[in-house]
Amino acid sequence: MHNQFYLGWDIGGTKSAAIVGTPDGHIVARIPWPSQAQRGPDAMIADFLDAAFRLRQDYPITAVGVAVGGPLDADQGIVLGPPNLPGWNNIPLRQRLTQALNLPIRVVHDAAACALAEHFWGAGRGVSHLAYLTCGTGFGAGLILGGKVYQGAGGLSPEIGHFQLRPDGPVAFGVRGSAEAYCSAQALAGLAVWLYPSRFAHQAPTPADIAALAATADPDAVRILQTSAYAVGDICALLSDLLRLEMIVIGSLATYLGDIWLAQVRSRLAEKSLDGGHRCRIVPAGLADRLQDCSALAAATSGQPHDAMPDSTSSAACGPHHEHFTAETNS
Repeated sequence: MHNQFYLGWDIGGTKSAAIVGTPDGHIVARIPWPSQAQRGPDAMIADFLDAAFRLRQDYPITAVGVAVGGPLDADQGIVLGPPNLPGWNNIPLRQRLTQALNLPIRVVHDAAACALAEHFWGAGRGVSHLAYLTCGTGFGAGLILGGKVYQGAGGLSPEIGHFQLRPDGPVAFGVRGSAEAYCSAQALAGLAVWLYPSRFAHQAPTPADIAALAATADPDAVRILQTSAYAVGDICALLSDLLRLEMIVIGSLATYLGDIWLAQVRSRLAEKSLDGGHRCRIVPAGLADRLQDCSALAAATSGQPHDAMPDSTSSAACGPHHEHFTAETNS
């Protein structure tokens, strides 16, 4: 029977969730709700506090972790204006949650929180130098270096999505040819319209549409996915050579598009990296659809004293104890 529980908040532009879990990575309760991010930070924080107070009635919470998109000052817990969270400009989130909950609060960039979760409980167990690439709605990178999550000077989160990866291409972050415009899951539609305007400009395809077409060997869809994979592979080669990584874990697209897309990413790494990619493995997220929940729990776990941290070589995997698991919708 566990007597220590952490509370996590996964903040997304579309969905949010409050999660209760144990230090060894098991989720015991979960309350999800639609973010309705257009309402701004005050309403979203109120939703979380409502869920937190409900969960604290059943579990003795000792610490709180928040996974949120950047840019972010993780040292101070200040959210600096993520593009998917309107109005979240210089929001002192840690301070506000500390005042409301009177608990230790750790605010972590969502990509870094995912990297931590994979390091603690997923594909990166036992790996001390790894990167996690979101490849989801947006494109971000979280880094584990020397077994610790990396933050930049002043606590600033590493950001990679705005970087101009190509001289031409779709626009994201206000930059034509940015990494996010090539490497996110959402970018697939933009790539389709940019590469084949006469076919797709009247109605942009969804990622599912493109994947279905590629499965029939449609040459346009095959090229769209290859363009995406090569761009992600270029980023992998850069990170691998610059940071001498052992592993790069890839999120949503690797799970959704599967082995063919991932093989092209690996091929590009082998072509572009200094040592042919022999040293750095590229793998899909081991926690799969549990990763977002586990990331919020990992954020809380990472703020605890070293002797309370999980052993990343253990076999514990982040997931629910089904007999205690709740899935309620916050009204």
